Amino acid sequence: MELKDAVKGRRSIRKFKDMAVSKDKIEAIISDALWAPSPMNRQNWKIFVLTGKRKNELISLCSKSYGFIRPRLEKLFKPSVVEWTKKFFEDFGGAPLVLVIYYIPSGEESTGDLQGTAALIQNLLLLLHAEGLAGCWMTGPLHVSDDINSYLGVDGMELVAVIPAGYPDQTPPVPPRRVGNVEYLGFDE
Repeated sequence: MELKDAVKGRRSIRKFKDMAVSKDKIEAIISDALWAPSPMNRQNWKIFVLTGKRKNELISLCSKSYGFIRPRLEKLFKPSVVEWTKKFFEDFGGAPLVLVIYYIPSGEESTGDLQGTAALIQNLLLLLHAEGLAGCWMTGPLHVSDDINSYLGVDGMELVAVIPAGYPDQTPPVPPRRVGNVEYLGFDE
């Protein structure tokens, strides 16, 4: 798959096939994703990959975060989308695995730590897509980060995202790209 095809073809998937992802496959994807840039090459991220009972317990914790985002959803979407989103928060679309991604604060400004971890996440999502898998970058669970941290035994790290992943069982429509958000300066000089 060409890189530009991966970039343009990747979608946030919220419904997954009932098919396990082998540990070897996800290890290879993560190994490649770790080549993301990071400020001062700190690579100060941490990834937890959960399946089975541990995944289901995590989903139960994350489902509590839906209450925090529901008011915003109700302002932006029709009721059927709000209810569909609630269902997704309850079961993560049947995803066979969940990745929980943190950064370890460097002691410097956190913006760089967050940006490096976001680059890792984008690599991960593109690589999942290139391998016939998919994920959904979720930030709603950050509302219950204390519960997630406690469950995973995490201290001294900042939760960035929770990503359900697996083989996609849906093909979302291609969303239109917004125009007017890029300006080219100095090309006419």
